[in-house]
Amino acid sequence: MQKIFPHLHTVYLLTIGSSIGVLLALGIFVAPVIFKSHLLLPHLPLSHYDMGIVMTQIFVKANFLLFMTACIIALFELYESRFQAKKSSLSLLFGSLSIIAIFLFTLYYTPYILNTQRLGEEATQTEAFASMHAQSVLTFKLLALSLIGLFVSRLTART
Repeated sequence: MQKIFPHLHTVYLLTIGSSIGVLLALGIFVAPVIFKSHLLLPHLPLSHYDMGIVMTQIFVKANFLLFMTACIIALFELYESRFQAKKSSLSLLFGSLSIIAIFLFTLYYTPYILNTQRLGEEATQTEAFASMHAQSVLTFKLLALSLIGLFVSRLTART
């Protein structure tokens, strides 16, 4: 196992890096374009509700990668904490935060938003929905930061 571990570590870093890239792309590129689409296509009258449905469907697709990332983090960090001599409590902390944030985002907030959207536009204009959406945005940002922390801590643990 010692001979393949460096290769597993590389795949692990690539997985985390890819997830970071997806999160940044969604937050920096995709969301602003979708929610400002009326500036690009004024003849296509999309409501904020319609734009939210499009954005949610993109998140549903990204959630598969995030869920797989959480499973990989759990397996790698468990292996690392049990069998490797060089342990990193910082990596374990960032890994745990990442897993919790991923599961909150994919298994709690996304289903809530999907169910609320199914109820219609009026359901998405309530205070409860606004609060849950704001929480999901904070969780998304926490996830990005914890994955970046995990990536850096794992990268520096090997050097």
